[in-house]
Amino acid sequence: MMKRILIVIVTFYASVGLSQTIEKNENSIDSVESNCLEKKDISNAEICNCIRQARESWDIELNKYYALLRTNLPKEAFEILNESQKRWINYRDKEFQFISTFYHNVQKGTMWYSVAENKKKEIVKQRAVELEEYFKSLDF
Repeated sequence: MMKRILIVIVTFYASVGLSQTIEKNENSIDSVESNCLEKKDISNAEICNCIRQARESWDIELNKYYALLRTNLPKEAFEILNESQKRWINYRDKEFQFISTFYHNVQKGTMWYSVAENKKKEIVKQRAVELEEYFKSLDF
């Protein structure tokens, strides 16, 4: 019963988190994550692993679009993006630290671990989508 509730919570966070700012068809990363989470009798550890794998995939996407922007933006624009990215990484690291502390130490229970992982994933996903949108809006 708790596992089902946890899956509902994780799915809710995933659907609400970016659905308000990103309106596009479900990404293949999201599909892989959904398929992973739909396993029968999935454990909390397996849920965390599914979400962690999705976050790692979003990080790869983020780095891909950052590299594309580096090679396609004018030098001055890229320097500004580079500074922005450094500040975003600092924000991400501090936010991840807070999320871990909050959901692992303040909240009690292992179900909160997957909520924490999902929040971290959404932060990376949002930035990856932002960089993708910047790249796709360039005029070639």
